[in-house]
Amino acid sequence: MRPAFRVLLFVMLMLPSFATSRADIDDEAAIPASAFELVVVEAEGCIYCQLFRRDVLPAYQASEQSKNLPVRFVDINDIAADRLDFMSSVDTVPTFVVVKSRHEVGRISGYVGPEDFFHSISYLLAQAP
Repeated sequence: MRPAFRVLLFVMLMLPSFATSRADIDDEAAIPASAFELVVVEAEGCIYCQLFRRDVLPAYQASEQSKNLPVRFVDINDIAADRLDFMSSVDTVPTFVVVKSRHEVGRISGYVGPEDFFHSISYLLAQAP
């Protein structure tokens, strides 16, 4: 009976890690409904998503922009992605969507390097209503 208990315990401990995606780490409820946020739509195994996380994200999180525009990751294949109020569907990953009051203000489709990313985000924020 003891080996069966170990197997059951192992399965119970492993289930939550299989049931959640990487995007579930970010909590939508933590951001007020009237605030800006940057929603990064990505996919598992996407090389450009990994490049963004490696080359751009650390600098962005350390910047002043991230205080006014916190980042949230959403997996394109996640059911939660269907609840987002975007102007059009997301066809390219990663896609960076600036959202205010849970409605899309603008987007950057595809990976751009750090410098272009910061310029594009500044432009989108300046154009936001």
